[in-house]
Amino acid sequence: MRSDQNSLRRYFPESTQTLLGVSNTEVIKLAGVAFAQHRGLTAEDWLARAERFAQDHTYHEYFIMASALVAKVARGLDDKDGRLLKRLQVWLERYVSNWAQCDDLCIKPLYVYLQRRPQLLERIHDWGTLPGPWCRRASNVALIKFVGRSPDVDQALVFANCERLLGDADPYVQKGVGWMLKVLSQYELQAVHDFLHRHLARIKRSTLRYAIEKMP
Repeated sequence: MRSDQNSLRRYFPESTQTLLGVSNTEVIKLAGVAFAQHRGLTAEDWLARAERFAQDHTYHEYFIMASALVAKVARGLDDKDGRLLKRLQVWLERYVSNWAQCDDLCIKPLYVYLQRRPQLLERIHDWGTLPGPWCRRASNVALIKFVGRSPDVDQALVFANCERLLGDADPYVQKGVGWMLKVLSQYELQAVHDFLHRHLARIKRSTLRYAIEKMP
């Protein structure tokens, strides 16, 4: 257990949580078992339980469980106006404590939720203006699986958000920008090349390294 906790400190130096030593895969399996055993619970019941896990900052895995429970109900929610989106924004602002939790929330429940509600994708860009660094990172990471694949993603807004965040001092926000540009380059190579050339004097080295990783 001590080595697991040391690993958490190494990968997430900003985190104040401890590690139970349970893998994400096992946490997701446990969420599935709970869901199967309590089919009588409503989506709101599960969201309330997820909220309690997210609020408890004791263990890193508690947040992964919260994310997994939301992913179980996100697709079928009767929610066209973005209530869950606002709720998960609060999680990013208050409960997320490391980049892995931020990314898990973006790539799993948020992705499932937004797949059925493409009209909400544009709201994600607004997170790039918020004070919380995990919101700013999520303003790119939450769209990673949509860029180049969904016609509902406005690439002009994606580039505008990346440009806005080039001066951000947070290293995880910068890595999020680099990740977005790397993925986007697989679909819009020339546009990303032009963007990098235009802003080369402002781009941090780590961001540039991520962005050009897949370029020929």
